[in-house]
Parts: sequence; C-alpha cells; structure tokens
Amino acid sequence: MNNLYLTIINQLDNGIILLDEHLNIQLWNDWLKKFTGQDEGDVKGQQVTQVIPRLNKEIYIQMFEKALWNKQKNFCSAAMHEYFIDCERKSECTKKMRQNMLIRHIELDNKIYIMLEIHDVTNHYERIRKLNKSLQNSIGFTKSLKRFAFYDSLTNLPNRKFIIDRIESLTEQEDAVFTLFFLDLNGFKSVNDSMGHTQGDQLLQMIAERCHQLTDEQSVFARLGGDEFVLLVENISSVEQHNEQIAKIHELLVEPFIIEDKAVSISTSIGYACFPQDGVTVKQLINIADRQMYLHKQKVNNKA
Repeated sequence: MNNLYLTIINQLDNGIILLDEHLNIQLWNDWLKKFTGQDEGDVKGQQVTQVIPRLNKEIYIQMFEKALWNKQKNFCSAAMHEYFIDCERKSECTKKMRQNMLIRHIELDNKIYIMLEIHDVTNHYERIRKLNKSLQNSIGFTKSLKRFAFYDSLTNLPNRKFIIDRIESLTEQEDAVFTLFFLDLNGFKSVNDSMGHTQGDQLLQMIAERCHQLTDEQSVFARLGGDEFVLLVENISSVEQHNEQIAKIHELLVEPFIIEDKAVSISTSIGYACFPQDGVTVKQLINIADRQMYLHKQKVNNKA
C-alpha cells in the first residue's frame, strides 16, 4: 500500500483493520498498537478472531461474510456491543470501555477485503453518564424545592400556598363549584401547655394522618398553620352534602389519640364557605369560612 496512505492511516484517531477474504489481518494501524500493545508485525497474517477473541462470535462472522460477498456495510454500536478490543493497560482503563465498530467492503487490485473501523467512544458515554446524573440531581433538587414550597414539613400535608393556588385556579374555571371547610382544633393549646410542644406536634401529625383519608381526586386536606386546617371539596353544594362532610371529619377525630401512653381527646370547630355564592376570591372564601368556624367555637366554649 502506498506509504502516504499508510502514514495517513497511522495518524487516524481510530483503529483500522484490513482483513482478506480468509479474515486474516493485512493491516493494523498504530492506534491499535497504542491500545493493545501489539504492532502490525505481531498480528499480520493471523485470523482476526484469534487476535481479537471477542470477534469470534457467529454474529460477527456473519457480518464479515456479508461484507465480503454481499458488500453489505454493518455498524455495531457501543450501546449494544459495548466494546471489541481490550485495553492492554487495564490499570489505565478505569472506565467501562465503549467502542463502535463499522464493517465495510473494500476492493483493491482485484482483491476483496473488509475494513473494520474501531472508534473509542468511552469518553462520550462518560460525558452522557455525567450529564444524566447531573440532570437527575437537578430534577431531584427541583422536586425537593417544589415539595418545600407547597407542602407542610411537619405533617406532609399541602400547605397554605398550595391550597391558595388551588382555590385561585378553581375560581378561574367556568362552572366551578366547591366548598372550603375551615377547621380549628378545640383545646389544642392545653395539650401544648400540659404535655409540651413536641407532643403537640405529634398530635398534629396524627390528625393529619387520619384526615388524609378525606383526600381524593376532588378533595384536598391542607394545613394552613398552627392547629388550623382546611378541606377543599369540589362539586358539592347542598346542605346535606356539607353536613355529611362535617360529620366525616368529626367521626375521624372521635377516637382518642395515644401519645406517650396517654389518651388525648381532641375535637374541632368547622365553618365553611361555598363558591361562588359565598364569595368569588380566596380572601372572601377563607374569611367567611373562618368566621363561621369562630362562631361554632364560641358555642363550644359557651357549653363548656
């Protein structure tokens, strides 16, 4: 082969192997020498399957034959085949090797050959792996921020911002009908005073866990802050439906909560406001529901 061509081939940044029709190696460029430690004199005339054992598989033999006799070009991707040639200095190859291989028919001086081009794409895969990891970290961080912004860290319930955004979204929808229930615990301060704030927090968490079952596709149970909660229920409007919902909440709180082997009983005062008849803004609805709740709490206190 012309010396100029050989010089160019040996300067390439990928492996070039030329095989004759018996799959014997006729050309082995310097890139392969650097990679494997074997120069052309070591391998020339040997069957490629002996020099590169990974190519001694039926799938590759068939590709070689199709390239020789049918002039069929084949591409073996690193994604499926991983790699073909082992690195001689394995201590330097700490990354998982990835190589593409292109197989093509060559005719020269009335003889047929096949040429194998080996491309080391390990760094390319490493960059993709790092990019994917970076994206996953970014997505995870974004999810954490979103959870921090919209969920209460103590109870894991949706927080005030979440419920306000949800109400605002609903008020912008045509034909939306929903009711906002405002809950305030009766006697929670005495639990904090007598048992401590840690135990008070445990009680809030237990209440959140029980009342979470009120949540479904049309309902959201959220914590506004302190011992105040709201329940947003879509597509209810009758007095019967409202009373039914209030009864469910009271029923969930009937059973005492056990905190440090002590039974703690708690109840709640509830007010509610309906959209759109009671108000058309978040502020109006919360104020009306809060006022109703306060009137109910006064009745409870008067009875006590």
